[in-house]
This record gives sequence, structure tokens and C-alpha cells, in this order.
Amino acid sequence: MKGDAMTSVSTAGVCDEARHNEQIDREYQTTIPDPAEVRNLSAHELGKMGELIAASYLDERGYDILEHSYRCPEGEADLIAYDPVEECVVLVEVKSRRVADGSVLPEEAVDAKKRKRYRRIAACYIMDRFPVMAIRFDVIAITFMDGELAHLEHIYEAFDWEVDR
Repeated sequence: MKGDAMTSVSTAGVCDEARHNEQIDREYQTTIPDPAEVRNLSAHELGKMGELIAASYLDERGYDILEHSYRCPEGEADLIAYDPVEECVVLVEVKSRRVADGSVLPEEAVDAKKRKRYRRIAACYIMDRFPVMAIRFDVIAITFMDGELAHLEHIYEAFDWEVDR
């Protein structure tokens, strides 16, 4: 992955302050209404719950959620949001896991193949929604803990337009 929320971004003063505030919130926890229900969810249902939590997280931080589950011939982007601080459209891949799911962290599931697909999805989005001045690719990794908590990590600029080597 290219970077995470702790990556410093050199921008104008107000952007630096806003980015700093988001860095503090990099690790975020939320309360799950009924932990027993989470244990019984299918992988698809767990993913949808993760997407709702991620959308709420972004909304609380001032992002505008433009689309849920954007589909095009190249695939689907979980969330598309607008970051008013950086004035860019953000394609967000949300990866959700249960804490007992094993050794793979959610963000590690965004491999080279998925990054390549997201780049093609972004190209479709730009053509569908022209003009789009800037695009960023983020990953939100959610780990559902035992009990009533979910741990969220927002990885900013997880990858870019450059092809992986």
C-alpha cells in the first residue's frame, strides 16, 4: 500500500490542519448494536454492514457520500465520496473482517488485481461523471471485534494511478 493516514501531505495551511485532525482519528471505534447478530452474518452481509459504518465515518468527517456500490462494466466501487478539504473524488474500497477470520488483515485483501480493477472503475466513473478534476483511492479496513466494537482504519491514498510493478 502506498500510504496511510499517518502520511503527511504538504498542502496549504487549512488543509494541513484538517489532515492532522483526520490523522488523529485514523483508528476509530464504533459500537455495534447487537454483537450476536454480527457473528451470524454472512460474508456479504458483514461487508454491507462495514460499508454502512464506513459511510457514516466519512460523513462524520465532512465527506459527501456521492454513491454507494457504484457499478460499471469494470466492476463495483464500494463507496464514492467527495473530500471537500482536498477537493477530490475518493473511491473507497471497504474491507471488513471478523477478528477471528485468521491472519489476513482487511487492508491486505486489496491486492494488485483489485487495485488494477479500481483504476479501471475510476476511468469509467470519470467518463460517466465528467468533469472530475481529481481522484484519490482510499481503503477503509474494518475489523469486527468480539463484543460490541468494530475497529476502523482509514488508509489515505492507499494506491495511485501508477501501475504496480
